[in-house]
Amino acid sequence: MQTQKKILIMRLSSIGDILLATPFIRQVRIAFPKARIDFVIKKEFYPLIRFNPHLNKIYSYDKKTGMKGLERLSQSLSEQKYDLVFDLHNNFRTRYLVSKIKVRQSFKIHKDKIKRALLVYLKLNTYKTVTTIPQRYLAVGQSVGVKDDDNGLEIFWKDSIELEANNILQRHRSQNKFIVLAAGAAHYTKRWPIDKYMKLAEKILAHSNASIVIMGNEKEREMLSSLVISPRIINLAGKVSLLLAAVILGKAHVVVSNDTGLMHMATAVNTPVVAIFGSTVKELGFFPYKGISVVHEVQNLWCRPCSHIGRKKCPLGHFKCMLNIEEDDVFASVIKFLNGK
Repeated sequence: MQTQKKILIMRLSSIGDILLATPFIRQVRIAFPKARIDFVIKKEFYPLIRFNPHLNKIYSYDKKTGMKGLERLSQSLSEQKYDLVFDLHNNFRTRYLVSKIKVRQSFKIHKDKIKRALLVYLKLNTYKTVTTIPQRYLAVGQSVGVKDDDNGLEIFWKDSIELEANNILQRHRSQNKFIVLAAGAAHYTKRWPIDKYMKLAEKILAHSNASIVIMGNEKEREMLSSLVISPRIINLAGKVSLLLAAVILGKAHVVVSNDTGLMHMATAVNTPVVAIFGSTVKELGFFPYKGISVVHEVQNLWCRPCSHIGRKKCPLGHFKCMLNIEEDDVFASVIKFLNGK
């Protein structure tokens, strides 16, 4: 299939979506081993693929530059005269870029918006099978020979980042057995309540000698600070870079996470995941992909899903999708992984 020499892949954001695109990057490289493969990504997520060995060049787009920046980017891309473009995002910005650059063939992801809307708003499940996001990405390139290699997500870093992560953990005396709690999420209905995470933390401290590392972004740091109820708990939310977070997740014995980018990052570094899903469901494609994981969710709750990305509040006010997930059940999964690794 080595007939094209220049290939461009586009996925601008966010953490989870980009990590879920890493199998596609690798699969394109396998299909076209001698091709030049470039990638377009938003500036803030650039570290996620900075050291990806399957890519030749990475174009980062700064959303602060607006349309002027997008136009400059389109001019740079047009000069390359790509043979293939794979648009894994299919939003206004990526469609604009495709329309402006010179390309022989372009392919874009189909988002199944009608099926998604029927499920979210009318509770009509027309999905015959559950198709994961990496499988949907794969479909974008199948007509030109991109094939599933049956491997999972991946992320790469250099040795100095590994050393820095070791130093951070050593300073906090968490370099041995520890558990990561990724208790944040962009939207309220994707967050297992903090008081439940606190009860989980109390159980972990009482029944194991493991330390706990809290992880999240800078906006979540204050919210997550209430989980620091013991010297054996440290809050690194907003204190480490994306790649440092990946290395630390890779050293954890188990990660407890909401439906968020850190969950996919944990999967990418082959750490067992205990995932907690509230307002979102597996049909939307974002369950942990090809990793060791247990998913906790409230089955047969008629109002799930109420959104494909999450909401600011439960639209019905009861929030049963999260409140009915018991701490004891999550703790049992944590202990299983903690004792088994």
